[in-house]
Parts: sequence; C-alpha cells; structure tokens
Amino acid sequence: MLDKAQRLRRMRDFALLSQRGRVIFGPFFTLRFRPSQTATRVGFVASAKIFKTAVARNRVKRRLREVLRLSREIWPEKIDLLFIARPETTDADFEALLAAVKRVFEKIPEALKEPPRPRKNLKARRKTSVIYRDKA
Repeated sequence: MLDKAQRLRRMRDFALLSQRGRVIFGPFFTLRFRPSQTATRVGFVASAKIFKTAVARNRVKRRLREVLRLSREIWPEKIDLLFIARPETTDADFEALLAAVKRVFEKIPEALKEPPRPRKNLKARRKTSVIYRDKA
C-alpha cells in the first residue's frame, strides 16, 4: 500500500495532470506527469467505460499499485504521476507490467525537455475547474 503522502487524492491534482500534464504512452497504460514542488505522488484511473465492473477496475488499480510499490527505488524525483489503465492491463503478465513501468520512467527526462503541448477542446464542467479559472 502506498502512503497518503505518495498518492494523488485531490480532484484538482487529477485535473491539473489531465489538462496540463505531459504524456507518455505505454503498452498497458498512458502516463500523464508534471513536475511538482513536493515529493513524487501517484494516481490511478481505470475508466468505467473500459472496465465495466468495479471488480475489474479495482483489480487493475491493485496490480498497478503493486508494480509501483515494488519499483519504488526508480521513481522519478518530484513529479506527479497519473497512470491511466488500458484494457491490456487486465491480462498482462506481472513482469511485463514491471518492465513497462521501468521503460516509461526512463522516457520521463527526455519528455521533460520538450515543451508541454496543451490539450484541445477542453470544457469546464464546473466553476471550480482549473480550465474555467484560466479563461476568466
């Protein structure tokens, strides 16, 4: 289990990563990340559109959490990470997941050198949204 300090918990943190984070695509997940002032924190998304049952969503998140717990020593420093699970994660071999995480972590320094590309067609659903505040 990851400590509270190691997890993304606030909706604002997830929104910032989703809207302004850089992206690296892996075979089993998409990684969104952005530099942070605090220690590295991790969040997981398993969409109900892809994983129909709560059991499947929780299983995928548990598997990703365990892979990250075992690879704690190679986490990048001071970066917020958001893992968005793909359907292939369900049937993936544990060693393949671990290798994919390591490969993605190796790509982070290279991706940080490039300027972030803003996402298109963002819509603010609430007045508290990060996007809504930027437009005002």
